Amino acid sequence: MSSLLVENIDFLVLADKEQTVLSDAWILAKEGFIDSFGTGPSPVVEQSVTKLSGRGKILTPGFVNTHHHLYQNMARAYTPGNNLPLLPWLAHMNKLWKAFREDDLHACTRLGLAELMMSGATTIADHHYVFPEGAKDMTLAQFDAASLMGVRFQASRGSMNVKSDLISSWALQDEDAILADTESLIQSEHDSSHGSFRQIIVAPCAATSCSASLLEKSAELAKKYKVGLHTHCGETVAENDFSIEKFGMRPLAYLLDRGWDYDRVWLAHGIHFEDSELSQMAEYGIGVAHCPNANMRLGSGICRVPELIEKGIKVGVGVDGSASNDSGHMLAELRQAMYLARVKYGAEAMSALDTIDLGTWRAAELMGRRDIGKIESGMCADFALFPAEDLYSNGAENPVDALLICHAREVTDLVVGGEIRIRDHEFVDLDLAALRQEHHQRADRVREKAFI
Repeated sequence: MSSLLVENIDFLVLADKEQTVLSDAWILAKEGFIDSFGTGPSPVVEQSVTKLSGRGKILTPGFVNTHHHLYQNMARAYTPGNNLPLLPWLAHMNKLWKAFREDDLHACTRLGLAELMMSGATTIADHHYVFPEGAKDMTLAQFDAASLMGVRFQASRGSMNVKSDLISSWALQDEDAILADTESLIQSEHDSSHGSFRQIIVAPCAATSCSASLLEKSAELAKKYKVGLHTHCGETVAENDFSIEKFGMRPLAYLLDRGWDYDRVWLAHGIHFEDSELSQMAEYGIGVAHCPNANMRLGSGICRVPELIEKGIKVGVGVDGSASNDSGHMLAELRQAMYLARVKYGAEAMSALDTIDLGTWRAAELMGRRDIGKIESGMCADFALFPAEDLYSNGAENPVDALLICHAREVTDLVVGGEIRIRDHEFVDLDLAALRQEHHQRADRVREKAFI
């Protein structure tokens, strides 16, 4: 692994607790980790050190995406569900995947990661819970795709084992098979070391689509191996009402009764929680993946992000979708998080730098990663470099604030583990046009086969 010097950086956003921004800066990476950084003239280095210009650019830590469903990018803007709330939208979308297999997921994952990388993400958690009959190695297909793209990948091994009006029997798996596969993946693929590129998260889809036993044993498995535990919760009022009708309690209480009182738990969406539930989450160390675009697209509500932070609850941004967003633009998601917070709490509720925190160190903290999300010596050398100015921010007085206040842009360069993955707006080792064509053809085929 070579060394990398990024020099002449106009603005270096450290994403530390003080929200420091350095001007005329440089950063040196060695063996995939940050060695040093500073301002003024960059250090003299050997000729073998790769150099990258930061002139006219803003450098932030690589963004961390805490929740996604990459397979859904084959169902973007799917007409039957385009104007529906969560549950009826799911009923339409879930019909599409009977013929979906590993090679389809591989293409979805590569394309979705390309979107996220182009918008600054270097670590991605994907919640995949669709394992149709005949599909065997879905998670391994995703790891292979992530390896080809060169990003850090947190595979949330999802599961469903309870049939409903929303889920067909072909999409369900046996509880023993789910748990055996999840444990096998933890044993063979999970890497908890500093700088890890692949980790497994135990991730039942939702309390309403999983049995009590599966939820309990999933929690036991996560605690046994000290890995993350993840599901959807508090997304809609209808979910809460259904849970009270079926279980006699709200979803969070039901999960806690199933053993989810664990500080590696984070819940996707987390909109409809009562104050007492927020206190419980703070007590147990349970966090929230905030997905503003999906919440708006489906009319689900507004997550109480400033209140979560004030109460000490971990929170980070997740792009979600890709069929409830319907794109994977990490910077745009952060911008939406900032504006949605301001709609509910006022213009002073969340600044641009507060918002960058949600996509960097706060998101890393949510997922239990202490090696990413900050510019600090010894941290992973994961950097997103954005143009300090573009057409939509031309003439901005504060370029760093403009990164969030103005229209979302794409990176000029992306570095993961000290390796340049995007340079001068182009992937260094990906034929993006060919990938888009393959993905489009597969999406057409998956939709066609769904109703045969």
